[in-house]
Amino acid sequence: FITMNPGYIGRAELPESLKALFRPITVMVPDRQLIMENMLMAEGFVEAKMLAKKFASLYYLLEDMLSPQTHYDWGLRAIKSVLVVAGSLLRAEEGQDESDVLFRALRDFNIPKIISADMVIFMGLLNDLFLGVDPPRKRDMEFEAVIEATTIEMGLTVEDDFILRIVQLSELLAIRHCIFLMGVTGGGRSEAYKVLAKAITKGVNVPEAEIGNDYLRSCNKRKVVIRDINPKSVTTQEFYGYVNLSTREWKDGMMSYYMRELATIPDEDPKWIILDGDLDANWIESMNSTMDDNRLLTLPSNERIRVLPHMKLIFEIRNLKFATPATATRAGIVYVSEKMQWSNMIKSWIARTVPPYAEKAKWKDPSVPAKWLQDLVDKYCPASIFEMKKSFQHITPLETMNFCLTLVNILEGMLKPENLNNKADQTSFETYFVLAMVWAFGGGLAPKDGIEYRKEFDKWWKRTWTTIKFPGKGSVFDYYINAKTVKFAPWSDLVPEVEYDSAVTAMSSVFVPTPETSSFTYFLDMMLDLRAPIMFVGPAGTGKTQLVKGKLATQPEGIMSLTINFNYFTDVISFQKILESQLEKKAGVNYGPPGQNKLIYFVDDLNMPKL
Repeated sequence: FITMNPGYIGRAELPESLKALFRPITVMVPDRQLIMENMLMAEGFVEAKMLAKKFASLYYLLEDMLSPQTHYDWGLRAIKSVLVVAGSLLRAEEGQDESDVLFRALRDFNIPKIISADMVIFMGLLNDLFLGVDPPRKRDMEFEAVIEATTIEMGLTVEDDFILRIVQLSELLAIRHCIFLMGVTGGGRSEAYKVLAKAITKGVNVPEAEIGNDYLRSCNKRKVVIRDINPKSVTTQEFYGYVNLSTREWKDGMMSYYMRELATIPDEDPKWIILDGDLDANWIESMNSTMDDNRLLTLPSNERIRVLPHMKLIFEIRNLKFATPATATRAGIVYVSEKMQWSNMIKSWIARTVPPYAEKAKWKDPSVPAKWLQDLVDKYCPASIFEMKKSFQHITPLETMNFCLTLVNILEGMLKPENLNNKADQTSFETYFVLAMVWAFGGGLAPKDGIEYRKEFDKWWKRTWTTIKFPGKGSVFDYYINAKTVKFAPWSDLVPEVEYDSAVTAMSSVFVPTPETSSFTYFLDMMLDLRAPIMFVGPAGTGKTQLVKGKLATQPEGIMSLTINFNYFTDVISFQKILESQLEKKAGVNYGPPGQNKLIYFVDDLNMPKL
């Protein structure tokens, strides 16, 4: 038998000579209601006919009425997984009402993938079909308490939505071996699986039979082994492995290596492979047999590696834009909607960085600066985030979390006793906060489609926020804060004089600072001190490379730098070799620059490689 879908992205058509040797059979759209009825009977439901009718009607309605998201799937695979869950819930305890059980399975295993905008329609349809039925969610309070404790221990903020996502992830892991963790960048997906792994290793002190969470029951207090790969950073050959054509020798890829490694470990501790990178038809289509019920990875060397029951594949992706329906149906989906993650991140940051600053600046009560900062965040951030989404377009697409991360990095660079000592009042804090906000939210703006977004931002800021007034001349981007007076001063005050002698130095090697470059140098210095990454974006010939090279040339002793120029042919292996060229082996698997030095990498022309 050959199964094939005609006209699919990333699939080759069969040659005519091969097609002629097979007898084609066209498979039609199945009768879902009949299939549901049979499966419900098989799972032990007595009222199968009536429940199948409700189930089928619900899925037909959801298909028509919900927004067209690529990750929604109301086909047979999705139906089968809900029915398997309903069967296990029914058999878990006797004497339950059957419509309660099906309602619970439909609600608890579809909610994780429904985006917040569609939630009202979904719950409305469900409640209309199952009138007067609303059983509570099955919860394992001991495990949730462990998750909350782990969250705090990892320096994160406890929030109901975050805890719910972690619980939903664990519930899906119990019934699926492939999970798509979806959502916007910065939504907290990586933290969700890390917290879950740590919480499982901690475990709960309850007899196995009494543990409510199905996944935890099988792996309570066991160490979770995690392997993290980015499939988009390597070619498909390097990912799966390939046969070298000249020597006929098999060369392992990352996926085949890690899957074999985890499959050969003799214990049954949970093992997760995290594939953290966007999907495309090239690499994901080859995973189809691994993701469905075959659970086999077949390699070009004819080797087959089985995904064992305790092994799970977790895909951390943004969307399913470039995936085929065949991929979307094969995995359980947890969709992390963008809610208040940015606010939680800032709360965690305040708890982490303000106490050390308060100690350095000798504040009597460290909670005072922390409260002031939190008040400023509540005052400025929500309105600014809304405005950025509504009115502004960036040259590089930026998410909410990016603005907030830049904001806290700039604030961390400014929170120093020489800027804000223990006698500073709330207005001084607000002045610094306003400068950080302007550059965090407006620093990435540039003219686009004939609109001068920086000028628009300048007008909007001066019109909206009037507590701290910028000088009238020029825009909000033309000023910094003089630490002695805590007043705004133009960047031109920071421009140093350049002495140039044409007899000694070549003109091309002289860096001439201007007010604009001094503002960039200010933030570049700040990010280098914090060891935070920084990216300069702009058209060719605006002096980005010269600015960074001029800065790196004046670094003190003990700080090395390495410039890496990207071109069209740069690939992973050559990039890795350049990165490692300056490093030496330290203890174990750690590498670092020689001696006590620090190393700064400068990557030039980031968007050049063809990858």
